[in-house]
Amino acid sequence: MNKLRIHTLLSLMALLTCLAFATGFSQSTTGSVPERKDIEDVYQWRLEDIYAADALWETDYKKVETLLPQFGKFKGQLSKSSKELLNCLALRDTLSSILDRLYVYSYMKRDEDNRLPVYQEMSDRAGSLRTRVNQALAFIEPEITAIPEAKLKSFLKYDQGLIIYRHYMEDLFRTKAHILSPQEEEILALAGDLARGPSTVFEMLDNADIKYGIIKDEKGKKVVLSKARYQKFVESTNRRLRKDSNRAFNSAYFNYFNTLGANLSANVARDIFLAKAREYNSSLEASLDVNNVPTSVYHNLVKTVNENLKPLHRYTALRKKVLKLRELYAYDLYVPLVPQAKMEFTYEQAKEVVTNGLSPFGETYIKDMTEGFHSGWIDVYETQGKGSGAYSWGAYTTHPYVLLNFNGTLEDVFTVAHEMGHSMQSLYTNRTQPFVYQDYSTFVAEVASITNEVLLMNELLKETVDPQQRLYLTNYFIEQIRGTFYQQVLFAEFELAIHEKAEKGEALSSESMSKLYRELLEKYWGPELTVDSINTIGWARIPHFYYNYYVFQYATGQAAGVALAEDISKGDVQAKKRYMDFLASGSSDYPIELLKKAGVDMTKPEPILAVIELFDRLVGKMEKLVE
Repeated sequence: MNKLRIHTLLSLMALLTCLAFATGFSQSTTGSVPERKDIEDVYQWRLEDIYAADALWETDYKKVETLLPQFGKFKGQLSKSSKELLNCLALRDTLSSILDRLYVYSYMKRDEDNRLPVYQEMSDRAGSLRTRVNQALAFIEPEITAIPEAKLKSFLKYDQGLIIYRHYMEDLFRTKAHILSPQEEEILALAGDLARGPSTVFEMLDNADIKYGIIKDEKGKKVVLSKARYQKFVESTNRRLRKDSNRAFNSAYFNYFNTLGANLSANVARDIFLAKAREYNSSLEASLDVNNVPTSVYHNLVKTVNENLKPLHRYTALRKKVLKLRELYAYDLYVPLVPQAKMEFTYEQAKEVVTNGLSPFGETYIKDMTEGFHSGWIDVYETQGKGSGAYSWGAYTTHPYVLLNFNGTLEDVFTVAHEMGHSMQSLYTNRTQPFVYQDYSTFVAEVASITNEVLLMNELLKETVDPQQRLYLTNYFIEQIRGTFYQQVLFAEFELAIHEKAEKGEALSSESMSKLYRELLEKYWGPELTVDSINTIGWARIPHFYYNYYVFQYATGQAAGVALAEDISKGDVQAKKRYMDFLASGSSDYPIELLKKAGVDMTKPEPILAVIELFDRLVGKMEKLVE
């Protein structure tokens, strides 16, 4: 056993033996949410690694504007020679890389505090510049697909510089039927600002304007409710606090009930417009075809889960029984069934737990991730006006960045592992792939993050001997699968349904979407859950519904992650090698093919059924542990 592994086991056991209670701003549940200036620099990301000052952002902004007219000389010329084609693509990649930095920096600066007009304006300018760039570059792909295929193959054969674009070219010809004329592509590019409208409106409402009010905590002290605090309060053993939190949180969205309905409906209309403009049969087909994912993958996911809801119903009944409730409500779904073993962590402890849990990846992965922990990648704590939730982002020429709203829970620890999965994939992809393949698809991105979560859980369960903590972790694993798999399929079914209704010409309204959401909650959770009207607003507060069929990829990612993590946990050297190659692949191949190379075939139902079977086994273990 090597030194890293010995250190891993000793540290892990030490952390799990004593339950750590976090301190500091992120774990405070009293008073107001802190301002950014009150957070130590060590817990803030270092965006100056992108631009040391806003003035340098302005310099790059002008540089992009200067480069844009140069594309005029390439219009109508791409078929004349391989040199013209290569020069155009190289200039496009150079400009796009700079735009990437501008966009990332401005939006992450805005996410530091959405209330600041200066960064609202800067991000708006970056978005508008992207629209102008898309407009200027709109001629490229139609011209490439107009080149006779034999001639293009000749270009690729005799010009070594074009070889890196081979897969890109093949993908263009695969989607040739949906690429419009240069003029039509330019019109669609011009509509970019309009297309972003619903998402921008939701982001500003959800992160800057909405207020959740004041409630009383466990001790009866008044506190300002926030997203991060809500997540913590709904896990409280105090049912009154859970109920009050749930009611206050959802009521905030009911205050904008009609506005949110109209906004989501407008977003659906956008998706349908773009699909029709490119002559796809549906918005689902248009969305998935970007990555060459068959629509059957989506439909089979929903169908397979619908046919196997009994394990989830079984868990609902178990939760109601353990909590000794006459009626089970939505605010009872997140409280740990073993609250006496509840685990809380400081951020420093969270980093150590994640590092230990991911040790099966090997020393190189751990070294690179640890560097990220100490090199200004991560913005840790919730502050006034900060973007909600968590994400990993960055530009091709920067190191990855992670936004957290760390609040000391076990879920926050897994969020660190999740987002670092994304970040490590970005790090290895950007080190290995040319710019044209750096933007890997979400379909594979969620695999990287969820593999981290499953691997971490496997390690925790393997090394935990305390019965109460094993029970707590088993319950948490169940909740991970419930949230990342079942819940996301519920969301996916909702998203598909509202798009299909609109595609049939049926009107969408806040009332009809709430009715649909209620029906899905009742179907998925089963008869033991009482769905009250306050929770039918759930559809209105999901930002991912503005990402065009995004959520289903959490569920497919869970399935692939379970399969890959199991092999890596067993010490399969070849499985680890395949996985590390997968992380460095970017978009150099289609996501379905990349996953096959890594060792899992998502076109088949087996990975989906394996997750359901794992969930059922865990519920069975839970039933025995609570007897």
